[in-house]
Amino acid sequence: MNRPPLTPDTMTAQVRRNAWSDDEPLGHVAYLRAYEHELRKCAERPCLALEQLFGRDAVAAHLFKMVPNAPREAESWVSLLSFGSSSLLDAGWPAAKLLDDAGLYGVFGVTPEEVPFEKRSHWIATLPLRLFDLERGLQPEANGVISRVVNLARSRHALDIGVSYDHDFAEIPGVVDIWSLAILGGVTEGRIRNILSSGDGVLERIDQGLTAESAATWLKGRKEFFASIWQKPDEVLPEAPSPDFSDEVVFVPVAADGSFFHPGLARGGKFMIGAKGEEFQNSTFEEALSALQKMATPRWRRPNESGNWGIVSGRDWKRIERRELMSM
Repeated sequence: MNRPPLTPDTMTAQVRRNAWSDDEPLGHVAYLRAYEHELRKCAERPCLALEQLFGRDAVAAHLFKMVPNAPREAESWVSLLSFGSSSLLDAGWPAAKLLDDAGLYGVFGVTPEEVPFEKRSHWIATLPLRLFDLERGLQPEANGVISRVVNLARSRHALDIGVSYDHDFAEIPGVVDIWSLAILGGVTEGRIRNILSSGDGVLERIDQGLTAESAATWLKGRKEFFASIWQKPDEVLPEAPSPDFSDEVVFVPVAADGSFFHPGLARGGKFMIGAKGEEFQNSTFEEALSALQKMATPRWRRPNESGNWGIVSGRDWKRIERRELMSM
């Protein structure tokens, strides 16, 4: 079934929550909600340790009592943790609930429905400590789903509040990691790294990430970004982006399918422009755009939905802010 695209500026808090909990989640939401397999693995380690310390028979009954809503058909804690069809979130695992809530906040900038409006600020303020304790206790894989969810929520918190926390939970200036910024901005991680290496943009490095201030500025130019709306009542619609331009405006050619020429179309560090048989390369976006502007019919290569690169012809021109353009 075809669904209308998710548009951040028209989605209320409840619509965003529904998009997170949908039975058929879209894109990176499906990946981020797949934390349960890793969570089961995290639960196995302490169970094995307890068996080695005190013996299987001595701890078996206690482990069964500890697990919320343990299936009756489970014969041991091993089978208990391997019941793949049973949702840990539905079973009432506190860690699953925390990760699910953190993922919802990280992606969509809203709090869980059960958090009253007057208590949202407290929920946001205490989230980093709860995630800090969770990560310290579970010790998840460095680039696993759990770590991704935690880092995304931390990055969102840094954008909203302006602070982050180091390994000793001491307050430091806000930091957004590169992977999380890519998810928030609707681009690939490679695109973020290209922007950083080019030096042509607002993003500023700090430690192993980016300053929250520069990340927030960059995200303002991304129509894919779900700006946080937890500060407002659920029934209030997000503010639509201003139609006025506030930055330098650039004219770029637009193809018949609505796509347009932008910095993300470099292939192997080069932009291919010109008609078939007359193509040439440009090493910078500015050079390529200048050449296109001089053509009677601008033509350039870009990938289609299948990832195949082909030549398209410009049918029109559009104005776009340089800040937004350089974020693509």
